[in-house]
Amino acid sequence: MKPGIALLLVLAGFYAALGQTRAVAGTPTEVVREMLGAVMTIQSDPGLQGPGSRAARRAEIKKVILGNFTFDEMARETLGQYWNTLDGRRRSEFRSVFQDLFLDSYSRLVLDFLKKERIVYVGEDSGQGRTAVKTLIQRTNEEIPVDYYLMQGGGGLKVRDVSIDGVSIVGNYRNSFSRIIKKESYESLLKKMKLQQQTLEKS
Repeated sequence: MKPGIALLLVLAGFYAALGQTRAVAGTPTEVVREMLGAVMTIQSDPGLQGPGSRAARRAEIKKVILGNFTFDEMARETLGQYWNTLDGRRRSEFRSVFQDLFLDSYSRLVLDFLKKERIVYVGEDSGQGRTAVKTLIQRTNEEIPVDYYLMQGGGGLKVRDVSIDGVSIVGNYRNSFSRIIKKESYESLLKKMKLQQQTLEKS
């Protein structure tokens, strides 16, 4: 199964159910390379192998994600125009819940699909104050494009979106959130998200 399809399944599941590392200073490619290197180190750590260590590996991967992604920007973009209707308190509340749910779904995706593959760094594409670092995950008879979009924030370059096989993570969240808000309301969306958050805390 391609990571792009897996991503859609993760997001679909969410929709239905509805020590932090420092970002590395340097070029966008160096930031992404260091981040992915940290993930690969965790995945290959001899002391974290086997099903019994899955939770420990995932916890370490979450730390890497937390330290290298800009959740303020991601939360704003996932709500689109609706972000402007929220006051400071409600924005902070949404960001906190969104961060928990994103960390859960993306760490699962990374844990399952980014292991010992060869990653090729294709290049950078800059414009409008943000940069895309283009990579390829190479497997036997398969190449999967993964683009990391970065921007300045929180003391350095941070990831604001990831596109896997042409599928934007932030774009998928934005589409799902917009459908719920239009059909129901923002309050209904937040309630669904909080219920999912509570389920994660109990598991």
